[in-house]
Amino acid sequence: MNSQLAACIKKYTVDTDGIYCRVLSDIYSSQSVEKSLRERIAADSYDNYLQVISNSHSIPVMDYEVERFLLNMPQGALILDIGGCWGWHWRRLANSRTDVGVVLIDFVRSNLTHAKNVLGDLVGRQVVLVHADATALPFVIDEEFSGFDGVWTVQTFQHIPNFKKALQEAHRVLKPHTGLFVNYSLNVQPPVRWLYRLFGRNYITKGEVQGAFWLARASEEQKMFIEEVFGGKVSERWSEILFTPELHFLLPGRAGSRLGQFDSFLSNNFGLLRYFARQHSFHCRKQ
Repeated sequence: MNSQLAACIKKYTVDTDGIYCRVLSDIYSSQSVEKSLRERIAADSYDNYLQVISNSHSIPVMDYEVERFLLNMPQGALILDIGGCWGWHWRRLANSRTDVGVVLIDFVRSNLTHAKNVLGDLVGRQVVLVHADATALPFVIDEEFSGFDGVWTVQTFQHIPNFKKALQEAHRVLKPHTGLFVNYSLNVQPPVRWLYRLFGRNYITKGEVQGAFWLARASEEQKMFIEEVFGGKVSERWSEILFTPELHFLLPGRAGSRLGQFDSFLSNNFGLLRYFARQHSFHCRKQ
């Protein structure tokens, strides 16, 4: 096991199902509706996890984004995945970075059970699963554990009403000067918003999706919050240009899709095709 990973979980006791559990904070009041939704989804059984995932995320694009992120991680790095759900981003970790450890947290325990199925024997070796809340991370920074080299989060912070508190917690557990924070959120897509309005549908940029969850798409306000909390310059990136599940165009999201591989190369830091990109991410190092 990664030495930093061992130090991180040293103080905690694992349950019989292999999941570390911590007391959650006020998640039940602030995201109770979303939690109920996620628990209903997690209660189902699945024969093909990647096929289900590709209805909501582009697997080729995010595999590429993971590899880019890992290139920025030092030897023996420890990564915290906040809201990691089924953990599928790390399923190929043993093929590329056997030195890296990942702590994956999610506020729905059943999601972590699914993560065990997706990740197999990576769990307990390179990945540990923790049932915890993003706004009250259960990690103590001290002489034994100096913090994470990277915080990775995909379409999680966009659902947390107290965005700034979640940022402050991510900042607290990152190593100073070198720790890298990466946050992917849904982008504001003018063409999709126009089509929604044309057909009388509500396109939410910031607000509650009735009966589902809170949603705050990537914004200049979020960028300013990140720069304020982390004290550094934020770089931006746009991804999932072709993959558009809102318009039922799912082909680029399938595992092994050539169109999806092409889509991964369209991802960029320059704002090219930004109005069509489904995802907008912020990248910042802790100062």
